[in-house]
Amino acid sequence: STGPRPRRSASNADREGGAGPPPPQAAESPWIAPETPRAAGSSRVVVLGMDGLEWRMVERLVAEGKLPHFAKLLADGVTADLHVPPPIMSPVLWTTMASGYGPETHGIGGWTNGRGRPTTGADVRAERIWDVLSARGEASVVSGWLMTWPASPIPGAMLSERFVWSYPMNKDADEAVLDTPETWATTAPDALAPYAERLRPDAAWLAAHPLGYQVAAYGAPFHPFPRDETHLRVFEALWPRVDARFGAVYLNIADQVSHLYWPFSDPDVQAALRADPTARQRALEALATKKSGHAGSKLPYAGPLDAVQLGEAARWVPDVYACLDASLGRVRATVGADTTLLVVSDHGFQASSSQPLVHGGHRDIAFFAAVGPRVRESARGARAAFGVEDVAPTIYALLDVPAAADMPGRARSDLFDVVELPRVPTRALARVAIEAPSGAEDDLADRQLREQLEALGYIDAQGRPVMDVGASRREK
Repeated sequence: STGPRPRRSASNADREGGAGPPPPQAAESPWIAPETPRAAGSSRVVVLGMDGLEWRMVERLVAEGKLPHFAKLLADGVTADLHVPPPIMSPVLWTTMASGYGPETHGIGGWTNGRGRPTTGADVRAERIWDVLSARGEASVVSGWLMTWPASPIPGAMLSERFVWSYPMNKDADEAVLDTPETWATTAPDALAPYAERLRPDAAWLAAHPLGYQVAAYGAPFHPFPRDETHLRVFEALWPRVDARFGAVYLNIADQVSHLYWPFSDPDVQAALRADPTARQRALEALATKKSGHAGSKLPYAGPLDAVQLGEAARWVPDVYACLDASLGRVRATVGADTTLLVVSDHGFQASSSQPLVHGGHRDIAFFAAVGPRVRESARGARAAFGVEDVAPTIYALLDVPAAADMPGRARSDLFDVVELPRVPTRALARVAIEAPSGAEDDLADRQLREQLEALGYIDAQGRPVMDVGASRREK
């Protein structure tokens, strides 16, 4: 083993662009991340997942000088349009990127199993990158990745996406279940939970942050920023302590905010709303009349809009991107120059095709960029095309670990300095590897998750999936 690495503190430059006050360090914990072996000279890979990050918004704000860390990422690394096939649903795509398989193999076909039960990590029928490394005795740090509950006992540490509950921002507070008891297996090891709990941002820190106005508008259980900040802080705290080969951290904020606020950032929609201040109000009323799922939802700016309100609403998405820019700077400072960093989204965003004045919809071109020692110099500066099924085989090649012969994607040796090893036959599982128990506590947790999914429009009141591919909500 090379032993734990010293912690690298973020500089002031790393904290610009919407970062707010620096997060506190966790108090000393009786849990100490175990030292794990890593082959001498072996490479490290970290994936920073930003759900719903839109290429065109990044380019626009970089051109305006508002995203310094993204600007540096684009200048230093390789970039690509990440093409995502339908269904454009986050649990499907993040599981594909972590496993190398499509939903027909990895088993996650959507937010639910089609019979009303939310899908979880127990339904994943393929090894993911951290599972493969675990079998080799090598460590990973996984923080907040979708479909990681129940958390798997791996060398290193895992904070599941259920450690911090977050509700859709269009969910009515008086209908939400806010007293769900602590769910089992939200972290691995279990001793990580109290350590991570001390890293959660408190009300004073959130109020002082540049996104504090958004959290105040929706409340901490509903706005995704407190959850994302916890995922990020846990990763920042653990990566220097765990001698890990692989890291993954997931941030949701761009997706949730864009579902509600994308229209106000779209120049064409802005022009339409300036020309007709009541156009959005009429569109919302029409949707409520159709009982399309918007009735009773907490949607912003439902009345006639004046210039001041349009200006306020137009801040939300760019401010979120500035926050994500600061998060990118923090991750780069944490992982250091010896790690290959991949920054990916699962889909892009655009104004909804059917209700452009009301909300944003998914786009089938996602963001991909990478920086680090394994990026080919010849690939810098040009925008490549990348398939979502290429992500995992490329990560395996970067880790010098064989992918599987039945994975449809390829390792991108044209973009990275890698030589793909001979592939093993498969990394698909013959049966579910983790069994989730049933009981009153789990039923309540499932009820909470079902409420979230119904509010977002992914399922109907009976728990059946709403197959409106590429859209975030019902648009009947």
